Amino acid sequence: MWFRTLCIFITLGFTTAFAASIETDKVYREVVVPTGPENPRNSEAAIIVLDDDTLLLGWTEFYAGSGADHGPARISGLLSKDGGKTWGDKYTLVENDGGRNVMEVNFLRLKDKRIALFYCQKNTESTDCRVMMRTSPDEGKTWGPAKQISPDNKYTGLTNGRSIRLSYGRILLEAWQIGDSYCYLSDDDGETWRESQRVQPGNGSWEPACIELKDGRVLMLMRTGLGGQYQSISEDGGKTWTNPTATTLLGTAAPVSISRIPSTGDLLAIWNNNPGASTRNPLTAAISKDEGLSWVQIRNIEEAPGDAWAYPAVTWVNEQALLTYFNYQGGLALYLQMLPAQWFYE
Repeated sequence: MWFRTLCIFITLGFTTAFAASIETDKVYREVVVPTGPENPRNSEAAIIVLDDDTLLLGWTEFYAGSGADHGPARISGLLSKDGGKTWGDKYTLVENDGGRNVMEVNFLRLKDKRIALFYCQKNTESTDCRVMMRTSPDEGKTWGPAKQISPDNKYTGLTNGRSIRLSYGRILLEAWQIGDSYCYLSDDDGETWRESQRVQPGNGSWEPACIELKDGRVLMLMRTGLGGQYQSISEDGGKTWTNPTATTLLGTAAPVSISRIPSTGDLLAIWNNNPGASTRNPLTAAISKDEGLSWVQIRNIEEAPGDAWAYPAVTWVNEQALLTYFNYQGGLALYLQMLPAQWFYE
């Protein structure tokens, strides 16, 4: 069974080889998981490359209700052996063991080669949401028991496509709670966790995204209701943070994705560049050549009138950005775009 109903080739041709052989001069766009009568929403995704170059796509599959944020959902997966051109049968990564749902998938490779999967177990709409971790010893085929990272009786959120390992080994898992942005830190590869200092600009921040800078500091970008993304810097591996300041990544309250382009070392941000707008349109890319001090090469990825896009996440395979996000028009379907690094500079 193939989970694709729309396939748009923006340029002709695409490789049928495995992920390591993706043609890096091609652009590819598809609805990788469409919605249906019993599947009202597919959203918040992440991709990891397995040890044989297969791609594992995980996402939040809402299987009942209207697709509202607190509706019934599990975390499902698809595999691609040809670099994302085609996908195999859907299977379950994490069944819904929450009072409401499980969602917000994040992948990270551990030092012992297991894959860590971080996600939210949502038990109520506003008072109980827990950060959980499972690991797979067999490249995503099966997942072990859940370990709870965040405390009970708190509403602690994650965002998809996060979690980073710093150059010296520490893991940072970006989280938020009651308007505070912060990280869970682990120095023993996920065995134990502790909270960092919290960051709260103005009326609050949510859904942070972190990246290690070339000088070893860590940059955090945060969703706010103050007209755009705010930022904070850590000089001690995410333990403490500077007072947050505004960036030039302006827009409505929505999360940003940040990654580093392998060939140039520049930073790539993808967010909704729409200050003052009521919808998440357009979806925009920008590059920073100075480690987040300024942003240039601003270019829209999606901008069709009357639509909206949200929750971008990027995985780099060679010089190709594998970008997932979901749209709103015609059903909350999950999109995949593959964009060569050069596209962001054109």
